[in-house]
Amino acid sequence: MSGPISYDRHIFADNLLALMKQYGEKQVDVARLLGVSKAAVSGYVRGEQMPRMDKIEVLAQHYGVTRGALLSEPEEDVVLPVSPTHPALAVYDSLNDAGQREFIRYGRFLTQQPSYQVPKEQRKVEYIKHYLVPAAAGYASPIEGEDYELLERDMDTPLEADFSITIRGDSMEPYIRDGSTVYVQRDAPLREFDVGVFYVDGDVFCKQWCVDYRGTLHLLSANPLRQDANIVIPRESGRVCVCFGKVLLPTRLPEPHYG
Repeated sequence: MSGPISYDRHIFADNLLALMKQYGEKQVDVARLLGVSKAAVSGYVRGEQMPRMDKIEVLAQHYGVTRGALLSEPEEDVVLPVSPTHPALAVYDSLNDAGQREFIRYGRFLTQQPSYQVPKEQRKVEYIKHYLVPAAAGYASPIEGEDYELLERDMDTPLEADFSITIRGDSMEPYIRDGSTVYVQRDAPLREFDVGVFYVDGDVFCKQWCVDYRGTLHLLSANPLRQDANIVIPRESGRVCVCFGKVLLPTRLPEPHYG
């Protein structure tokens, strides 16, 4: 009876690094593609661990190669395919925040025009993870897990969104309603009073944030009537706070003020 099939982690690491270089991708891009942590991808490229076969299949489809091309030593004179950056992405990346919003607005307008629509049978369906973990109510659990469903991306899905989550509670009203879905971008820079999704002491919260002169972290409710739901984490408290990403909203929220 034959034993389990094994693959050389270092060969896989070399092949993955070569493809990432040709595509101009970073470890965080691969992590987003596979739905794993950056630490996991770091282990892949260092030859310390291998992804599951379903993840390898995702990589193969993404780079336009076979699984064998990822798992075997490359043959001489074989040139891996290169996917140039799409012109639309280059234009989008060259715009400021206002320009990007206008770019998306006009793009969505064009998608409603029959003369510009791709026939349904030719459309490429893309999905986004919707984590089945309510945030903001204070009874949730860590987002980074397998408890999610895949939703088809549509016109209302921001291009930069990595996942979505349902908000429970009224602490972010009127800007984010109880039961509404928000889209989140991982690793996006957060300015003070931006809205993020935070993991604190075993719960998940959607809050605005700031740090005071003492280094104390404040996770704030946008609802002026819900100051009681604010979270204060002194710098030396030893409490763990992890930001899962920035909540993508149409406009930036003002600094909260409580009566």
